[in-house]
Amino acid sequence: MKKTNKLKTGLVGLNFGKFILDRCLVDGEGSHYFDLTAVADLDFRRAEALSVEYGCKGYPSLDALLEDPTIEVVILMTGPNGRAELIRQIIQSGRDVVTTKPFETDPVAAESVLAEARDLGRFVFLNSPCASRSEDWKIIDRWREVHSLGRLVGAHFEAWHKSVEDRDGSWYDDPSECFVAPLLRLGIYGINDLVPLFGQPESIQVLESRIFTGRPTSDLSRVQMKFPDGSLVQMLNGFAMQPWRSEDSMILYFENGTLYRNPPLWVSNYPSGLTYLCLATPDCRDGVPKEVVRLPNQACSRAYQWEVFHKAISTRQRPPDETPDAVIVEGIQLLASIKAAAQAGGVMSPATMLAGQAD
Repeated sequence: MKKTNKLKTGLVGLNFGKFILDRCLVDGEGSHYFDLTAVADLDFRRAEALSVEYGCKGYPSLDALLEDPTIEVVILMTGPNGRAELIRQIIQSGRDVVTTKPFETDPVAAESVLAEARDLGRFVFLNSPCASRSEDWKIIDRWREVHSLGRLVGAHFEAWHKSVEDRDGSWYDDPSECFVAPLLRLGIYGINDLVPLFGQPESIQVLESRIFTGRPTSDLSRVQMKFPDGSLVQMLNGFAMQPWRSEDSMILYFENGTLYRNPPLWVSNYPSGLTYLCLATPDCRDGVPKEVVRLPNQACSRAYQWEVFHKAISTRQRPPDETPDAVIVEGIQLLASIKAAAQAGGVMSPATMLAGQAD
């Protein structure tokens, strides 16, 4: 790999941030482009311990970290609620930001801070929606055109991974912040993939339950949506299913074919490191897909595009095929609608319907 000038980086938020440190910044792809200079967390004991472990500086807050003049980029791994204001603080200090999904839960705040970042000439990147058009979607775009798949009439998305969690006092325990938890934490990938295709729905139904979890928030959810053109989307997300089977499975139903990403009965993309795309057209009557492609997970839409981040920040040039800010905001708008549907009861039960008819 060509040697690059690594960017001096501070990471804020050491809950999920610890996973990013270990998976991406110490040994992973991000380590080739970003030099971990400091960590920060409101639990300063955690920041101190990790600063010793990773040989970097430790700070008790974002404010303290931003006083360090050596920091060029901030990786922000706090919860999504109110994240826009933290991003605003960072970009106003003259730094660029890498963060995670979901970007925010307030679409107005998200739109405002993204616009301010562009006005200031600052970059704000995340993994979903990713910074620029990913390889899996480039292939999907090509297949749609080459095979004349026609109108998109529906979709199914699943993201799941077995994880029995206990209450820990984090935002994951708060139903007002971590609403429809499996969708917010896992299904957000599907939201960000599907919103550019379908837009905003005209109706939403939400079902959620607590099966194994020790948290007050749900560990299994199903969301169904109907769109103005009649198309339908359903999403099943959860922490209650078997481990590592199909964490990111999507089916797109077209009038002239069906496109699969990680079909549920195929080899799991975790821990294989591969994502499978396949296409069935009307002439695939023997069950053999028309086309099959295997991609590294890092080439797909849920990945942190570390090389893209580094190049844009280093050169001050926007990446090619950059994801528009509007796509980020539209995903958050849909999340807000799903939250409202869940708080309104999600769906009306048969018993309630019968009671209403009797009145």
